[in-house]
Amino acid sequence: MNITPIGCVRRGLLIAVSVLLLIADAAAQSRLVFVNGQRLADAQVAALAGGNCSDIPDGAYWLNTKTGAWGYAGNPQVQGVVGDGCRQQTSGSGGAFRKGPFATMNRATQEANAYRAQGYRAAPFHNGDGYYVDVRR
Repeated sequence: MNITPIGCVRRGLLIAVSVLLLIADAAAQSRLVFVNGQRLADAQVAALAGGNCSDIPDGAYWLNTKTGAWGYAGNPQVQGVVGDGCRQQTSGSGGAFRKGPFATMNRATQEANAYRAQGYRAAPFHNGDGYYVDVRR
């Protein structure tokens, strides 16, 4: 089979474009969230956060897809169940709700400060299961 110079150029161009697309796709990833050893795309992180009604900090987690239980990679202790954030937000009285869990107290404090900037009273705390923020009007 004879490969013409034009064929070589086309093949080289195709390879170069493919590599650039792969690099662009990797650069488009702004989040470092790993679940069960797999890095999630930003859209997947957003969907999971929406299903839990809370932000998901960058980190490595495990998730039992049958029960919704989740935890930190390397630690078998269950930290919560997907959807807990939604139940916590609606279960409060008088407009009070709880956000979390967050991976660190620093992240919970950042979230509390964001609510304070909106005129809420917010208190970050650790309850043994994770870091949370109680929010009230």
